[in-house]
Amino acid sequence: MESVLLEELKNIRIWEKQYTFDLHTHTKASDGFYAPKDLVELAHHKRIDVLGITDHDTCLGVYEAIEAGKQYGLHIVAGIELSTMWLGRQIHITGLAINPDDEKLNALIQLQKDKRHARAIKIGEQLAKCGFKDAYERTKAMAQDGATLTRGNFAAFLFEQGAAPTIDKCFKQYLARGCIGYVMADWVSIGEAIEAIKGAGGIAILAHPKRYNINNKWLLKLITEFKQAGGEGMEVSGAMQASGERELLASLCQKHELYASCGSDFHREKAYLDLGINLTIPPLATPIWHHPKFKIEC
Repeated sequence: MESVLLEELKNIRIWEKQYTFDLHTHTKASDGFYAPKDLVELAHHKRIDVLGITDHDTCLGVYEAIEAGKQYGLHIVAGIELSTMWLGRQIHITGLAINPDDEKLNALIQLQKDKRHARAIKIGEQLAKCGFKDAYERTKAMAQDGATLTRGNFAAFLFEQGAAPTIDKCFKQYLARGCIGYVMADWVSIGEAIEAIKGAGGIAILAHPKRYNINNKWLLKLITEFKQAGGEGMEVSGAMQASGERELLASLCQKHELYASCGSDFHREKAYLDLGINLTIPPLATPIWHHPKFKIEC
């Protein structure tokens, strides 16, 4: 893949041009609502300049997004969101500016795909006990061919069945930890994910660190171990953040010498969540696009 260094972003002040970034989004290649080309079209209408495609454990949607980016004049960052396990918790590591064709990265993707397949079958079996017959097969049929099935896919299926008023409520009532459809994950370690991302030329980023339901003491432990394993960035700016959260995360980036990223974690439209909305990074943190490996694909 021929990549273009984002040189113009290094000269934002010179040209006085304001870019809008959203570096964490999902398509139908995993559990997003939109096909990659349709997500790019939506981002274009939302006046986003730089869009990261970061589907769960797959790069399947990246090339379609790149072609659409050329059509709409929108910069695409090739990415992925890898699921990992840390002290019994699921932690997401985003990779930006990766080479989707990297052999070792794709070996890890295949490993994760096999794990997801086994987990999805078990989730389907659990949901069948609640009366949702053929849940796995019907959820798979709703997804894009070759898509990695996540709990988000099952939540969308449950919503279609009228299990709860919203997809989020379907997730919380049936698929969250402790619920009937929850199946313990068996993902790779944080270190393995970081190694694969960096081996593919990318930047490893700790995704949405305040959404893991851990206190600040454990958050500091997570950030420290992430950094020790070779992590280089952390998402500071996201959707639906509590007051002061962005500033706290920016200060932790500064303290641990991590680059600061931003992303909506967009899957579909819902209240208080949209592409590119209010994703500013506080001045004390260094934006991820200042990283020497940051690049765009079109």
